[in-house]
Amino acid sequence: MIWLSLLLLWVLFNWAAPLAVLARAERLGLGRLPADLLRRPEARRVRFYLGSLRRSYGFSVWLWPWTVVVFDRRFFSGASGDLVRWVVAHELGHALRGDQVERWWAIVTGAVLLPAARRRLRWHETNADLYAIALTGLRRDMFEQLR
Repeated sequence: MIWLSLLLLWVLFNWAAPLAVLARAERLGLGRLPADLLRRPEARRVRFYLGSLRRSYGFSVWLWPWTVVVFDRRFFSGASGDLVRWVVAHELGHALRGDQVERWWAIVTGAVLLPAARRRLRWHETNADLYAIALTGLRRDMFEQLR
């Protein structure tokens, strides 16, 4: 019974971990994002936030029933319209396929330590890039900030 309780606590902890970032973030007004991308069906369950991030321009996580995208405040304020458009399209690519759920399970189960799971997560990134290219006509390597 103790193992089951610990397992449940581990799952709940990992589900709630993004709340720590969201507690310090603010909801991003939809008027600041590309309207045509937000009308896509996969955008219905995506919520966008601004926060202070240390390591990246942004990230997305699964926080049932939503996909939550948090952009770094400094990145977002300095990003060109094309860059914002590309990054939003990239995150919508993840949302379309539910990549965040698979990533979450890989982390919770520890599978992320396995080379096959890591390859699979890199494949998610490649597919999200291809989706962003299809929606925007722009490539990742066009943006210095993403290199």
